[in-house]
Amino acid sequence: MKIRQKFLGKHLFVWKRIFCLLAAVLLTAGFCGESYADPESAPVHPVKAAFVRKGNLWVKAGTEEKQLTDLGGVSGPKWSYDGQWIAYNRSQNGSDQEVWLYNAKDGRHEQIYARGGTNLQWSPVRNMLAFQDQTVLNITDTDVLPRQHFDNVALGVNNYSWLPDGSGFLASTAADRLPDGWTNPVLYLIPYDAKMDDKKMKRFFTIPSELTGGSVTVLSIGTSIFKWSADRRWISFVVHPTASWSADSDMLCLLSADGKRFKPVDEMLANSGWFKWAPARSRLAYIQGGGRMALENKHLKVKELPALHLPALTPKGYADVGFTWVTSEKLVVSRSAESAWQQDPSQRPLPALVQLNIQDPQQQPVSSPPAGYGDYAPQYLKSSRRLGWVRSNREKAGVMLGKDNGAEAVLWIESVDLGSNYYEQWDWSEVLCWYDGTSS
Repeated sequence: MKIRQKFLGKHLFVWKRIFCLLAAVLLTAGFCGESYADPESAPVHPVKAAFVRKGNLWVKAGTEEKQLTDLGGVSGPKWSYDGQWIAYNRSQNGSDQEVWLYNAKDGRHEQIYARGGTNLQWSPVRNMLAFQDQTVLNITDTDVLPRQHFDNVALGVNNYSWLPDGSGFLASTAADRLPDGWTNPVLYLIPYDAKMDDKKMKRFFTIPSELTGGSVTVLSIGTSIFKWSADRRWISFVVHPTASWSADSDMLCLLSADGKRFKPVDEMLANSGWFKWAPARSRLAYIQGGGRMALENKHLKVKELPALHLPALTPKGYADVGFTWVTSEKLVVSRSAESAWQQDPSQRPLPALVQLNIQDPQQQPVSSPPAGYGDYAPQYLKSSRRLGWVRSNREKAGVMLGKDNGAEAVLWIESVDLGSNYYEQWDWSEVLCWYDGTSS
């Protein structure tokens, strides 16, 4: 692979800042554009989302829809932290995923990568986009477009996430198979302006080669993305074994932000949408359970740090396929009847939305989808105090919007494309991205 090294600009980077960040309690605006104010006291702003319809990129803000592309092949839209840019993938006739940017201010589209960019992630504090080409981590600074499209940051990256202050990345390597066994995955701290300088890559933590949580043991091969607790003291991520094994059993893990305490938590699947921190507490919710089928053995659990592990919040006979925090005590869950796998999709149960409080897991109905439809991917939007979700019959889909208790629910977007589906694990992020900020 030919690696292109271009000048990104002079950026001062102090490693002490990273270690202080990971060890300190930062009560600031959050990772990936999240804020941690009480949602009931937050100002109300119009709802805005990017979505894919018939392969093209659209935006809706309030009541206004606008089509942004007309050549098809679009997937995975991602808003920048201030809502001024949208990154997206585009594939032409099954070719490698191109990486494109759309500028909301002047309406221009810019292709920044043409050879297969994946795992697009915006900085939480500036308009810089990171993405991978296999194990190469790259970065695009919108301030220097169109003169410079991207710069190489690091090699050998399995997965990564931006640090909460945007100064760099926490990245993982994948284990390698050697004649005498597997190596260990290693976590690194990498400044965004590393430019593949080995001296700037700092080892942060080595993951044990095997992890045991309860009665389940998995081999450590790679990781998911990383998510920080609201107080920045803890990092959550999923460790996965080899590819075929990973489809059925992976391990949710916690690492203290100073790298000194590590704990395997529980078995779950390598689904990054299935573990989320509460908005304002060190309280982690996740969907526990092994097996690739989403309609059985999938139970919502909550762990509060440093020690408390609350019981499962899923009633017997049900399975959970998605959730969102509304407050640090209240969640909305996409929940269906539990079922063994059926080859005929029409025989598989469809989910509806329920609301629960972690102190009282009794479900309160939020939605009642019509016959043949299910409600997926709930997302509470703090800036507008609204709950959004996808309603689908597995052949077509739309986007609903209402209050977090289901009141005033309306069909907000009439038609969006279907996300990918793996044994009823639907990935709607491929076709829908909410903007939960305050910028216009």
